Amino acid sequence: MEDFKRILYPVALTDISPKVAPYVVTLARQLDAQVHLLHVLRRFDWFVDTYVSDPPEPDFKRIASDFESQVLSQAQRKLDAFEKRHLSGIQIAGKAVVSGTHYKQILNYVESEGIDLIVMGTGTPIQKVMFGSVAEKVSRLATVPVMLIKVA
Repeated sequence: MEDFKRILYPVALTDISPKVAPYVVTLARQLDAQVHLLHVLRRFDWFVDTYVSDPPEPDFKRIASDFESQVLSQAQRKLDAFEKRHLSGIQIAGKAVVSGTHYKQILNYVESEGIDLIVMGTGTPIQKVMFGSVAEKVSRLATVPVMLIKVA
């Protein structure tokens, strides 16, 4: 049996997150494990590059970059508040807010931080149809075990 000492909890900061948190807390306590929190935002310049080919006035790329910085700061504050409210009493070894493709950023974090186990919630069927399933991609591509928490 694997020794799970570094758990990654990709926090979506949606209504699913508080439902997954008790499982993360229980696992961390039972396994005496450290927890890493990761929140991933989609890069805003992706939308600008996709939909705006010629740089018009005003400079949408700069505006998107400034807006992304503000959203990253706000997401960090929300992640801090989420940690205080739902994850007290466990050891948080790492916490990051990054932008990029969700499943890729999660897999990169696993590799760079030596994560042993990923614990994440699954979205509703409607979310899966509209956006695809990050959890499905992560569970299929991860090199470490993935525990999916079904929340309805």
